[in-house]
Amino acid sequence: MSSVELVAAGVTLVVTVALGTVVHEGSHALALRAFGVPYELSWLPATADGETYHGLFGALASVRPLGVRQGSAPWSLRIAAMMPLCMSVPVVLMLAGVLPDPVASGNLVGTAAVIGWLACALPSPQDFSILWYADRAIRAQGDSLPS
Repeated sequence: MSSVELVAAGVTLVVTVALGTVVHEGSHALALRAFGVPYELSWLPATADGETYHGLFGALASVRPLGVRQGSAPWSLRIAAMMPLCMSVPVVLMLAGVLPDPVASGNLVGTAAVIGWLACALPSPQDFSILWYADRAIRAQGDSLPS
């Protein structure tokens, strides 16, 4: 294993995680749009204190449902929260032998890409919060919306 291969794997991991994060948030937006729930998609969103962190330590994208009314189906928010799990389909196809498996072949760069992609396929803690408490989120946001 050469130093060039290690650097290439590191760069691949960073790029894959950045791309995967955008796809992760895009999958939330896609599901919300399919269910007719208005949402706000922010690129490089600011934190609560107004600072924007670029690079490795900040969010690249953020999706926030808007206008969720009382009586909206909580399952639509739950499905939208778990949509990033669909990003694991290519890995399942690799395990099934449909796609080539870079991990089994010992390709370090391909392995880094698979690890980064799977890391982004995991739902975030906020996603799990919406999964378990979608009805509370609808109630809380419904109370704060103008009539």
